[in-house]
This record gives sequence, structure tokens and C-alpha cells, in this order.
Amino acid sequence: MMRGGAPRREKNDLYARILEVIKRDPGRARITRISYAVGMPVDRLKTALGRLADHGLVLEAEFEEARVYLVTERGLRFLDAYWLLKGFTGELEQPTRTGK
Repeated sequence: MMRGGAPRREKNDLYARILEVIKRDPGRARITRISYAVGMPVDRLKTALGRLADHGLVLEAEFEEARVYLVTERGLRFLDAYWLLKGFTGELEQPTRTGK
């Protein structure tokens, strides 16, 4: 846990959340909008977006004189795999039929 009692978020969870926000608003996902939606300061978000871009998961583009972010095909595949894995891990956390 972090100060204030908020649980620490895993990096992959944050990356997935960032990608979901960008995917939800294609062509209009600006840094401030993403920052508010993800709950992350802009300076840390810039670092995360740089990492995502370095790995080919997002693209930076200019739209109406503003920098926007787009999810790439590779980013969409990451999200598919992420949610599939989350589903499996969620199942593993459920009690078995025998109660063990």
C-alpha cells in the first residue's frame, strides 16, 4: 500500500488503463485528458507514454495543433492479451468447487 491507503498499481495495469483511455477517444486523446482519466500526474504519464511509444503500442500525432495519442495494432493486441490474462487470474482467485 502507498501513503494514504491507496493500493499500489502494477505497471501493466497502468499501461492497460492508458491504452484503454486512448482507445476510447481515438484522435482526441491529449495528455491532460489521459492524465485525468488515469489519475496520474502529467510528468509520470509522459514517461509511461514514451515507454509505450518505444515499444510500438502508441503513436504520437499532431491534430488541430495539439499532440494526440493513438493506439497501434500492437497496442490493441497487448490489450487483448492483458484482458485475457486478467480473466484467467480472476478465475484462479475464485474458490474451487471443493471449497479449497
